[in-house]
Amino acid sequence: MFRIKIAGLVIGIDNRYEYVAWLCKRYIVAAEKEDFQVAAKKEEIIKEHLEGKGRFPLPYCEAACLYRRICQNLIGYDAFLMHSAALEMNGWAYIFAAKSGVGKTTHLKLWMEEFGKQVQVINGDKPVFRFLEGTLYVCGTPWCGKEGLGNPIIAPVKAICFLEQDQKNKIRRLEAPEVIGRIFHQMLMPKEEEAMNRFLDMVDRILADVDCYLLTCNRDREAALVAYRGCADSKNRRQRR
Repeated sequence: MFRIKIAGLVIGIDNRYEYVAWLCKRYIVAAEKEDFQVAAKKEEIIKEHLEGKGRFPLPYCEAACLYRRICQNLIGYDAFLMHSAALEMNGWAYIFAAKSGVGKTTHLKLWMEEFGKQVQVINGDKPVFRFLEGTLYVCGTPWCGKEGLGNPIIAPVKAICFLEQDQKNKIRRLEAPEVIGRIFHQMLMPKEEEAMNRFLDMVDRILADVDCYLLTCNRDREAALVAYRGCADSKNRRQRR
């Protein structure tokens, strides 16, 4: 049993395997109180293992089950999981969402190559997003993809880019209906009615306050420049008022 801090929330982890503590080591805190606690039943861990056809060991499966439980609790704190990659540059976070295999991690690395030490990776795969005082922030988590790209930092979201592969690098701003057609494929949605209503309210706030783009790109460093320049005038619209 230990506690971690994610998105400003202290979460108790009742773990069976030491792997989970190792995975979360950079997020462990000595807080006496927690906002909520999660645990995974043995049967749940075994089911995860079997559904993966035995490819993943039980400690890894426990970590996956625990993160799912964490994300289910996040909705009550104006927070949610969105499959994406996130980086911080000059105090702002840039988000890149895409179907598996399109190149989120590759795009992160292009930014790192192009901008060097100006860039910090927040999370390469499964960051948490949370509304704090009306502003959408993206937050690092221990669950950050097989490459392990991530840091325990929080930054306000400047823009969300949906990635598609193409030979040329282009970016354009998306209207709300286009965003809706893409964003739900990347988000972990709750099943309970009350939680779903709260979740949909957060989606509405994203549409109202955050600029979203379609970035069609190749794997050249120019893609990072096109993305950055395209998002340069973006700003959380709530702060713009």
